[in-house]
Amino acid sequence: MKNALISYALIVAVLALASCNGEGTSSDFKLIPVKVGKDFQYIDQDGKIVINPQFSEASLFREGLALVKSNGDKPLWGFISEDGKFVIPANYKSATVFSEGLAWVVSENSAPTAINEKGEIKITLQDCDSVKIFKGGMASFSVSDSIGAKWGFVDKEGKVKINPQFSETGAYSNGKCAVKNSEGKWGYIDVDGKIIVSYQFDKAKDFVEGHAVVSASSKYGVIDETGKYLINPQYGDIKADGTIFLFKQDGKWGWCDNTGKIVINPQFTDAYPFLGSDLAAVESGDKYAYIDKDGKIVITPQFDEAFPFNGKLAMVKATQKIGFIDNQGKYVVNPQFDNYSEDVKSYMSSKNAKNESVESDFFNIDVIVNRINVVTPEGLAFGGNAYDAFAKYKKAIDSYSNYEKEQTAIIDEKLSKDATLSFNVIMSSSPYDLEQIGGVATCDGFEYIIQISGKGKGKEKNIKDAIEKKFTGFKKDDNQSSDSKSIYDNGKQTISCELYGSRLSVKITIAGLSQGGGGMWGGD
Repeated sequence: MKNALISYALIVAVLALASCNGEGTSSDFKLIPVKVGKDFQYIDQDGKIVINPQFSEASLFREGLALVKSNGDKPLWGFISEDGKFVIPANYKSATVFSEGLAWVVSENSAPTAINEKGEIKITLQDCDSVKIFKGGMASFSVSDSIGAKWGFVDKEGKVKINPQFSETGAYSNGKCAVKNSEGKWGYIDVDGKIIVSYQFDKAKDFVEGHAVVSASSKYGVIDETGKYLINPQYGDIKADGTIFLFKQDGKWGWCDNTGKIVINPQFTDAYPFLGSDLAAVESGDKYAYIDKDGKIVITPQFDEAFPFNGKLAMVKATQKIGFIDNQGKYVVNPQFDNYSEDVKSYMSSKNAKNESVESDFFNIDVIVNRINVVTPEGLAFGGNAYDAFAKYKKAIDSYSNYEKEQTAIIDEKLSKDATLSFNVIMSSSPYDLEQIGGVATCDGFEYIIQISGKGKGKEKNIKDAIEKKFTGFKKDDNQSSDSKSIYDNGKQTISCELYGSRLSVKITIAGLSQGGGGMWGGD
């Protein structure tokens, strides 16, 4: 009976939220993720555990599916139906919730793909860095160039509707979206990417019911759809709250109307919007309480944490446990849960989901493989004049390491944001030796050094294997090779391909010469 009451209270809370916000349907929220111990489980309206404790993370059900994360040494994301069965297996390194019929997922060493409720791939954004869920029929995505990340928009058919050009973006709402230009100013565009409110704001939030919160000169105000100020920039922060606004002034929170007139004096150290309820959660002193729309405290300060009312119930935290109260401040469900789902918190406080974006895990190995040339490295010839080789790179004589045979011609050339390349020329004699004996130094070999970072970490072996496939006409010497080092020979040249942690060396020398290096990269 106790479990049934707990379950019923949780269901009523979320159903009331969906109802009062006008979003979702009751079928979306019949099951609620509850954490007791280290795992999340789902319970139904009869108080029964419908889905056993087994997930390290769990979301609310959206569009019939819930995003969950498995347990174990290598937890992955997948989607379950209301019977607890995986409709889409937990195979993904990251994933978003479903929105407008699609969810973004990322597999290991792969780019983001949008899948439908059957797990079928509908869109792949091969070159993007990150992407957000669909809102208003559009999803924003970023790509990197030499300057940094640029954001654009793709539609649900996978067509790029607005080319990447913005430094940041918000989300589409009522055909409008906040975007940031390269000068750091925000404005608003329509669905065709046309600027409809000029770049002028330091920050800009999404439009809600015909108005949007913006910031200028470190102060917040509110504009209408034409960009005209309804509330001039004057507050430390503002949050939309239906027909009124929650604002921050001198470190304290209060409420004002849509003209900026204060209706509840700023006096609270923290506060949540009313969100259509008659009560709002506020922090007074070091405890949370609830006030009415006149600013009067109705439920005395007593909670460690408190959230907006969702219909007749509100989620609160006391004595490190989660429970639910009614609008009189009485516990309907005593604090007893170890934690709430972060997704539930996100939805209760802002109507958003915790998992609304993913980052690509794709590391472009081809850009490295295509850069390596073992036949004529950097267009240079074996046996050619070493000084002529350095002249190609306009390297001054006094920049040589006087006692080394290996000299660096290229250092840290950027191949991608996660890989750099250095290139060494291996001379037949060091500059010092040449001074003593005279003659000309020839190119006895060359060495590529690839430094891996970011998304390339952990993929070094894959990179090494891919490069070795280019060694056509060379035979591998199994006796001299190991897991981290491979030796190849064709009778004329010898190739050593070796890993040093996150660094990969590809050294090509005239056959018969020692593979041990003496330069700045040698001897590792």
